[in-house]
Amino acid sequence: MNMIGLRLLLATVLAGATLSGCSFLSPFTTCEGTDPEVAALDELPALGLHPPGARPLDGGAADGATCTDDSGDAWLSADRLYVYDGNAADVLAYYARELPAAGWHPVQRIGAAPEGRTPVTCFESPDRPSVIVAFESPADLREFYLVDPGPEPTGSVPRTWFHVFAEASTDGSRMDCY
Repeated sequence: MNMIGLRLLLATVLAGATLSGCSFLSPFTTCEGTDPEVAALDELPALGLHPPGARPLDGGAADGATCTDDSGDAWLSADRLYVYDGNAADVLAYYARELPAAGWHPVQRIGAAPEGRTPVTCFESPDRPSVIVAFESPADLREFYLVDPGPEPTGSVPRTWFHVFAEASTDGSRMDCY
């Protein structure tokens, strides 16, 4: 083989290896093989904490745990929806007491929830997934979570709907808030 042919062959092999290598070695994580981690996250004790009198809203799209990889990089989440005959301040006061007692600390970075919904509060732990408390409207519960929030409050007692969820990396390790 002549020198030009050899160079052309090597250039072709190098280009092919480079291009195919990008598709074979994705820099992103996937949900493949995450079932044990998803199950463990679903059992996170913080998800079962709720103010006395709060009732779970079962059957919605946000009830349970899953792995999501629709953004190119996968992560785990576990969700619980609750309704509470009281106000959001009471709910936040409950979590501000109970989650630190269980090993989570509030993060000062509090921001707006997606789609302009009510702000969220996030708690982190050095070795466990973050836990987020967000408040939802009945319309958001119907539209985003496919759940019936129940009747609107009557009289002077407020009703609050809230969402407690945890997020973790695909190996079950902690993720920072935001």
